[in-house]
Formats: sequence, structure tokens, C-alpha cells
Amino acid sequence: MEIHRPKAIHGLRELAKEIAIIVVGVLIALGAEQAVEALHWAHRVADAEDAMRVELRHGERDAYYRLAIRPCAVAQLDGIERALAASRDRGTPVAAIAPYRRPRRPWQSDAWDSARALQITGHMPTARLSAWSQAYFFAEVLHATQPQERAALSEINTLTLNAGRLQPAERDRLYGALVRARELLTDMDLGGWLLIQRGKALGLQLSSAEKAAELASARDGFGACAAAPDMGQAPH
Repeated sequence: MEIHRPKAIHGLRELAKEIAIIVVGVLIALGAEQAVEALHWAHRVADAEDAMRVELRHGERDAYYRLAIRPCAVAQLDGIERALAASRDRGTPVAAIAPYRRPRRPWQSDAWDSARALQITGHMPTARLSAWSQAYFFAEVLHATQPQERAALSEINTLTLNAGRLQPAERDRLYGALVRARELLTDMDLGGWLLIQRGKALGLQLSSAEKAAELASARDGFGACAAAPDMGQAPH
């Protein structure tokens, strides 16, 4: 078997040339690896954003629905307050009320949580990441606040069964529940309004058809008191 010995390198120029060839080869390999890695993460970011976009659009539609029925809630709470005041000032029996209702929605952030857990968000541009984070902050606030609203709702709805002449202690309890219900109504509706506003930075805007569908659903469930909300004015 004939064995070829490596060619001897003569002089610094040839050595530098060989080293340069090796360095260029390594750089090309590293560059190709980085390009493949960048493409991989770009695909993962795009998939994650698609999932988050779907998730937030559901939240925005639910928020718009809440804002459409806000006048119904305000009017009902005003009526309860008048009845409690008449009971306190004149001893007037309180009539049984129709149930005070607020919609229960999931306010999901599963896609966002998954993107963070898988470190996908670390491969997003800073401004884009900030926009997603701000929008999901309000989805998380809504999810956390909703159980408190449900608790206040349950307290008020004892008036659906236990009305009539109220004892002072019962009336005071109902006043406390009324105050909490008003505060939580505003917290929830403001959170929904802000969710919709923050979505604009992500190109998420409800279409006219989506708004019309939510308004029609609101009127089916709550009647003529439901109205298209003024999105230029924050709930207060």
C-alpha cells in the first residue's frame, strides 16, 4: 500500500494560507449553523404568535361583550341601591330582584404561558415582546379578578330569595356587597377595555362584523339595555 505523506509547508506564507483556509471553513460552518438555528426560532416564534393571536382575539370579543352589557349592570345596581336606601330611610320592603348577572369567561393565557416556558419569547424583538406582555397582563388581571366578581354577585343575589323587610345587619351586608360589585364591575370592564386597546399594537382589532355579532349576542341575553360601547372612553 502506498502512503502519501502530508505535504510539507514551506514558509510563513504557506502556513498563513493553510490557517486562513481552516478559519474560513470553520466560519462558514458556524454561520450555516447559526442561520439554521435562527430559521428554526423564527418558525417557532411565528407559530407561537399565531396561537397567541387566536387566544387574545377570543379575549377581546369577550371584553367587547362585557362593555356592551355594562349599561345593564349599572342600571340594575342603581335600582338595588335605591331599594336599599328606601328600606333604610322609610322602612320600605325590598322587592325580590331579578338575578344580577355577569358573564363568566375563560380569559386564557395558555399560549403566552407556553411561549414563555419554552423560552420562545426570548427570541422576539424587544418591542414586540413588550406589546404581547402588556396585552396579556390585562388578560391575567381579568382572570384573577373574575372570581371576586362572582363572589360579590352571589352576595347580592340573596335578594332574589330573601327580600322584604330587611334587618339593619342584612341591609349593611348588602350595601357592602353592592359597593364591591360596583368596584369589581369597573375593574373588569376597564381591564377588558385596556385589553382591546393594547391589542391594537399587535394588529389585533375587532372587525365591524365581530362587534355586531357580540352586540347582537348581548341584546339576546340582556335586552335593549345592551348598547355599542364608546371605545374612545374608558369605563369609570
